Amino acid sequence: MLSRVMRRAGFLYLLTVSMTIVFSIVSMWLNTPYNRTNRTYPRFKCRTRITVAAITQVVSKFALYLESGPQRKSTLVHVVDLLGCAWFAPTTDEAVAAAQDEISAYLRYLKRHGEKVDPKARVATGVAEHITEGDFVGHGSPQAVYTPDRKPVTPAELSTFLRRLEWSRADLLSLVKGTSAKALDAKPAKGRSLRDILLHVLGAEAGYLASSLGAVKEVNVPTNAAGRGELDVRIALQEARNAAIARLGKLTPSERAFVKEHPSGARTMRKTIRRMLEHEWEHRREIARRLGVEA
Repeated sequence: MLSRVMRRAGFLYLLTVSMTIVFSIVSMWLNTPYNRTNRTYPRFKCRTRITVAAITQVVSKFALYLESGPQRKSTLVHVVDLLGCAWFAPTTDEAVAAAQDEISAYLRYLKRHGEKVDPKARVATGVAEHITEGDFVGHGSPQAVYTPDRKPVTPAELSTFLRRLEWSRADLLSLVKGTSAKALDAKPAKGRSLRDILLHVLGAEAGYLASSLGAVKEVNVPTNAAGRGELDVRIALQEARNAAIARLGKLTPSERAFVKEHPSGARTMRKTIRRMLEHEWEHRREIARRLGVEA
């Protein structure tokens, strides 16, 4: 019985490969230009050897980690293995359907900054975990802690994450460089002003760090000054990120492995860095869309 099933599966595989080759040849013929003088299609020679490898596209596989309410409405997707990649959608189905475009966008961003990734690769995804209970689920819930979040951050990973934190802040600030105070404070028909978005990003970063390291004074000083209006929010964002990178760069082995259970959700070092990157990615894209430019 088993051998019969295997023979049938093998036959279907060969049939699929054969049909793909035939369709490739037909497609080449259909794309051959028509000769109006002789009213014929010119003969062509296929100089490329068609193989299974040639017609099989490389697939990049990513696990999706979701958070939403039990009705599966507002949904936030995290690609924990691609730290910093996250997106929001009005429903869970829409969020999952957007995976190819969203992951490709993040890969393009990484490639733009020199990381060895392939933004054109076909993406295969599967939902690994879906959290549907907690505070603010679908919008960055403290209870949205996934199995990979509990893994210690390795020195090599930390080096990569710190580079991404540096690029991310530089890209955010480049979007609002030279923007007047009036433009920063302008209220759109829907949503917050640019200044309010920047202040939100700034304040959230101090909170993420405090969740695993306690208050980081060098981050809090510019954050609080910007909140009081005593320091340009853009200067505060740069100073706070510089201080955050300096502190994270000095993490001890025990700090890199930090996990602490808490009623409002486990706190881990990996999640702290993940949310710092994700949150800025989300709001940098929000600002870019507002300005009509690429994030």
